[in-house]
Amino acid sequence: MNETGIDTRLVYGFLDAGKTSYIQDCIQNDYFYKYGKTLILCFEQGEETYDEDALAAKNAAVVYHDGAEDIGAFCLRCIESYRPDRVYVEMNAMTDGLPERFPDCMRVTYAVTWIDWATLKLYYVNFRQMLSRMIAASQQVIFRDCPSKELLAPYSQDFRLMNQRASYLRRDPMGYHEKAFDLFLPFSLDDGEIAVTEERYLPLWLDAFDHPEHYEGKTLRFTAPLELRRDEDNGPLSAGRVVMICCMADLQFMAFELEDESGGNADDANGGHIGGEHGGWVTMDAKGRVGTGAYGRRILKLQPIAVRPSPPPAALILSSRPR
Repeated sequence: MNETGIDTRLVYGFLDAGKTSYIQDCIQNDYFYKYGKTLILCFEQGEETYDEDALAAKNAAVVYHDGAEDIGAFCLRCIESYRPDRVYVEMNAMTDGLPERFPDCMRVTYAVTWIDWATLKLYYVNFRQMLSRMIAASQQVIFRDCPSKELLAPYSQDFRLMNQRASYLRRDPMGYHEKAFDLFLPFSLDDGEIAVTEERYLPLWLDAFDHPEHYEGKTLRFTAPLELRRDEDNGPLSAGRVVMICCMADLQFMAFELEDESGGNADDANGGHIGGEHGGWVTMDAKGRVGTGAYGRRILKLQPIAVRPSPPPAALILSSRPR
């Protein structure tokens, strides 16, 4: 076992989303079996079953949780019995907080969520919070057996807000993989000046998250009110909106950091203090500037040109639900 823990990979998805097939394919097509044992911990059983003879040929084994044994004790018992070098976990979407119950020796290095196109709408409407938790924990999300990319377009904004850093793939019925989402921008990037209405705010924020360079030097005119907030410990002032990703328990403040012409914190703009000591609501014109955020990541910052106090909008919270 690695001194830092056993390499553990989580495979999320609702029942019959394709988790078992994915794990079997990973084991059959990698070369790690030559360098150690793989253990599959299965917390959910669907129609697809593991071919245990094929797994054995690849130095792998599967153990099923019976639903009664303490999860931490189950994992430790299996690890002590099989002494694996890596672990795949077939997750159960209905078991909340499953990874938090794993023993410390299991070091989660990767997580993927599988979603079956045939049941996407059903789970999206009825189990949205569970879906959001899986997406938020994953580095990759794969939509299985989706006939066309266009069918996923209504979900693009919502899934990207659930997890901005994940990669999203569509796998068609023939097994072909491609990028799942092309973010639709309701404005032209060729324009030097962009009017940002309430409907345009989330598409702008998402595109700027991936491509801050799209807005370098552009004038952004925010015609809908933005809320001003300052991070703890007298951190940078930011302007943005609270967005409901899944439900009222899952709110996020999606904002842009403000800076002055020197690149410092924008405490003053247009000749006065922005928003007062405790923040407030404003509309503003600002110049887009690519800067450096936390952990050295490139982000889009706003350099205020004109700031106007504003009453709060009628709806204080933006919803990410697809149209």
